[in-house]
Amino acid sequence: MQQAASTVFPPKLTLYYSPKACSLASHIALEESRLPYEAVSVDIRAGENVGPDYLKINPGGIVPALVAGDAVITESQAILAYIADLAPESGLMPRPGTRVRAKAHEWMNWISSSLHVTYRSIFRPQAYAGESPDAIAAVREHAGKKLAKMLVEIERRLGDAPYALGEDFSVVDAYLFVFYLWSFDERIQAELPERPRYAALAARVWARDAVRVAVTRERAVRAYELPPQFASDPVTEK
Repeated sequence: MQQAASTVFPPKLTLYYSPKACSLASHIALEESRLPYEAVSVDIRAGENVGPDYLKINPGGIVPALVAGDAVITESQAILAYIADLAPESGLMPRPGTRVRAKAHEWMNWISSSLHVTYRSIFRPQAYAGESPDAIAAVREHAGKKLAKMLVEIERRLGDAPYALGEDFSVVDAYLFVFYLWSFDERIQAELPERPRYAALAARVWARDAVRVAVTRERAVRAYELPPQFASDPVTEK
């Protein structure tokens, strides 16, 4: 009988990210997992994601991409779940087969398919409107109103628990943290509602050492601004 080839576990991990992009959630998850990994910056603003080197890794030209051994995993939800399952002791995702696990996927599907798309309509309206100035303005205005409603929905979904899934931090919180940062982007012209529960969640996430490490590493590549509640924190200057 032919012996099966040995597999290195966990596989060598390399995360390709862009500063302050949705890839920050995967960056945080890797830090939280304590798995060994390499982080490689791919600056979207400089067009590095459509350069020949990165397209060899991910022909779709999007970030994040996680190289795990000889496999490439794309899409934030898939990467976040994969990282969590590689390090089950980290508690980054509930156990398979539980209702709270389904709730985690419900959150992440909604974030990627609805919340992220709404932000993209504000930041890159040309993707939906073409080059017509009137159409661009209309898409951006509509998306701003939609974002305001979605922030209200996040407040409702969070409830009074400290984290999105209840008492414990998970990859869902890392994912939500990214879009909390985005809600302070200067390109958003719409008036957004107060979001005290979301702000409290973001503050709990920000207090975690792994989050500080990931954000500090990214800001060393591109010094993006932080929300006022974090920007004055002296830890960010370490």
